[in-house]
Amino acid sequence: MLWFRNTSLLLLFLTLGSHPASAQTALQHAQQLKLQARANAAVGNWDQAIASYEKAIEIAPRSAGTHVELGDALIRVARYAEAIASYTEALRISPHDWDAEIGLAQAYRGVHNYAEAKQILEKSHTEHPQSPKPLAALGDLDIELQTYDAAIAHLRSALVLVPADVESRNRLAVAYEAKGDSDDALAQIAKVLTRAPQNALAYYTRAKIYADRNQDAAALPDAMRSVKLQPRNPRARLLLGKILLRAPQGESAVQGKNRCQRAVATLEPLLEMSAQDSETLFLLSRAYNCAGSSEQAQKILVEFEKSSRNDRETKENQTQAKHLVQQANDLALKNDFAGSLDLLQQAVARDSTYGAAYSQLAKLYYSTGDMDKASEAISQALERDPYQPDFLYVQGKILEKQGKMDEALVVFQRTTIVNPKESDAFFEMGAIYEQRRDRANAIAAYKKAAALSPDDPDYQRALSNLFGDAIQR
Repeated sequence: MLWFRNTSLLLLFLTLGSHPASAQTALQHAQQLKLQARANAAVGNWDQAIASYEKAIEIAPRSAGTHVELGDALIRVARYAEAIASYTEALRISPHDWDAEIGLAQAYRGVHNYAEAKQILEKSHTEHPQSPKPLAALGDLDIELQTYDAAIAHLRSALVLVPADVESRNRLAVAYEAKGDSDDALAQIAKVLTRAPQNALAYYTRAKIYADRNQDAAALPDAMRSVKLQPRNPRARLLLGKILLRAPQGESAVQGKNRCQRAVATLEPLLEMSAQDSETLFLLSRAYNCAGSSEQAQKILVEFEKSSRNDRETKENQTQAKHLVQQANDLALKNDFAGSLDLLQQAVARDSTYGAAYSQLAKLYYSTGDMDKASEAISQALERDPYQPDFLYVQGKILEKQGKMDEALVVFQRTTIVNPKESDAFFEMGAIYEQRRDRANAIAAYKKAAALSPDDPDYQRALSNLFGDAIQR
């Protein structure tokens, strides 16, 4: 992590500071590295961009902007924990930096810590009441959380500050449409297209509204425009395909066949662009059928039935797996480890993608002392959800039990990065620091745990014991 290197890097920087020419050369080199990083980012070479940003930070660790740009690059490759650390360091250097705050909230969204993301954005809005950025980010988060009234309020407030913000106005239209207020959504889309006549999302949203109203003559040109602007957008192609499969009144047989052939041409690329989902296969089978390709229609219909059956079985297995894990947990609390293990193995057989089943297996093996199996199980859980704080905490406990204290400490730190309110992880960090006789860090970790969970007697006891040892010495 970047902050582990700060002390030595600061000493290097101070040394360079005693020689102005050397310092200037170093800073120029850092700036060159940033320019290289931006060039790589511009063409999507994220690994190279990240490496250049990290080198620039080694030379000039006090540049908040470089930490923010590094965080932005890390988010692009889903390295969210490292992005959180980078944005946090930027805010330590430059408190109230709204780019760092918004980036940090985005990184927390990446690890599904929506409460932390919302808290950061609300704080940012309080600090920067005249900036539309925190409000726009809050609106976007509200849309993801499906709290559409809050999204509308935040986005409207952002647009009062910057009426020309097309992106926020598009989000506002989406929020209105999702809430069922299509008239207000259409009003916002009209404003978007006045400012940005090539905006694909606006055409898509308007086409969807018209299609839902069965106003296909109005929906069709917007859907076609959306696909033309974004030909590899699956949602746009599906919408256009649906509209094309609706026969208008008074259509001749030749016109109908041409329309269905256009539907086939619209939907066929989806088979190459994405998985063959049930909706795509169903629409394509209809398109082939009405275009006169009955043999191809039958072939796709068979695939649709297979896909639809798989979808039903997958949903049933996912539901059953969750029930089995809950039942296994109940049995484990009653010390019925054999029964719990059997149910967890059934859960994994039902849904091998469900990380909680592997995490529960890890806890079970941990309690029976089988650390090898516990380690294997929690690794499986983290493969499925690498930023789930409960999974990380369990991994830390297993590593601790195996005597791998350095690795355990890193995992507990990672746990507190993705969830700063994880008091148990801070407590375990304190215990490791105390074992190492690192009293300052132990006290800091125990204090954090106690502040987060003031009613936990173990945390208070650990602090008292440390202070008591100090008095005795």
